[in-house]
Amino acid sequence: MSTTLAPDDRDALLAELRRRTTKPGFHFLSADHLQRLNEAQSTSAPIVSLYMELTPEARLGTTWETTFKDLCERAVSDAGEQKKAVQAECDRIGEALANGLPRTGRGVAFFACEALGLFEQLGTAIALPNEVHVTDNPYVRPLARVRDENDRFVIALVSAHKSRFFFAQIGLVEEVYELEGQELFVTDFASKDQRQDMKADMKRAQARRSAHACNLIAQSLEARHVIHSATTDMEADFLDGLDQATRQRVAASFSCDINATSAEVSDAAGDVQREVEAREELETLGKVQELLSSRAVAGLDDTLDMLNQQRVMTLVVDDAETIPGGIDPTSGMLTTQTEGTYEATGGAVRAVNDLVELMLDKAMEQGATLELVRSKAAREALREHGPAAALLRF
Repeated sequence: MSTTLAPDDRDALLAELRRRTTKPGFHFLSADHLQRLNEAQSTSAPIVSLYMELTPEARLGTTWETTFKDLCERAVSDAGEQKKAVQAECDRIGEALANGLPRTGRGVAFFACEALGLFEQLGTAIALPNEVHVTDNPYVRPLARVRDENDRFVIALVSAHKSRFFFAQIGLVEEVYELEGQELFVTDFASKDQRQDMKADMKRAQARRSAHACNLIAQSLEARHVIHSATTDMEADFLDGLDQATRQRVAASFSCDINATSAEVSDAAGDVQREVEAREELETLGKVQELLSSRAVAGLDDTLDMLNQQRVMTLVVDDAETIPGGIDPTSGMLTTQTEGTYEATGGAVRAVNDLVELMLDKAMEQGATLELVRSKAAREALREHGPAAALLRF
């Protein structure tokens, strides 16, 4: 009895993942996807990158339509000689929204350039800023930030009858695959003990096949964590069947009915996900504390210094903080100063309302990861050092 997916089943699973992750509205942001968008370049026609909030308030009446109209007018007015082309791209985006406003989620992003054959729509389950950019390549920074801010979970429900797999990112849980179990056909020649052994073998095989599917899903969807709900007589075989990379991502188990809806799975897994994220925040802060004398800094001034030197590997900030500060526009250096001259360059400091926002942008420009602290325990741990800290590359 096979304990791995048959080649046809494996190919079908991978094809289904590709289909789901490329269709409009699926809430998945892969590093490759963002990289491909970021590398798209147009030397003549404009690329329109439009972000829009779709919270319940934004969906009321004609609110989203008014917002969209304002964004398009802003894009066209700033387009110079490309006004006609920008208007055409806005019309394409408007048509897509009119034909099917995303039913779920709190934000949507479009990237459009007909000359490149580019038209992509991505939904997120957290709010995106209302903004539009007309450039020669897609403006992906808000999406990159969303991806870095939110952990990616694969959720596995494992049973003998069937196993179901869900993907959770940016606040939404979506089912991506279902693996049917094998049925037991009992002959007149099978004794009770034989039937019991056959059932046990089939459960073991289903657990191992489920593990194989989980390996493929976790790898394809770049999961940071795997959480699972498995029957007690299948859990050990399921975990043993995971490859080393996936096994290291297993963060917790929880209880959930195998026939639960996606919303019920989200509710059942929610507390566990928050616990995992809180634990990860504390682990990162523990590394900061451990490496303070060598490859970590804590406190706003030291963290800004490392960002300005492009040495940050992981930026840690309190997600609720808004800190006034300044930037030297010529060099891009950040400072706690809000006026005067930036000593290191002699440039004039321009005041900014939210220094944290610029810190996040600068970290992403350097390819650093973000650890946005939200849990009470992690906030208290970070508070000992100030509103920010960082793990360093060197």
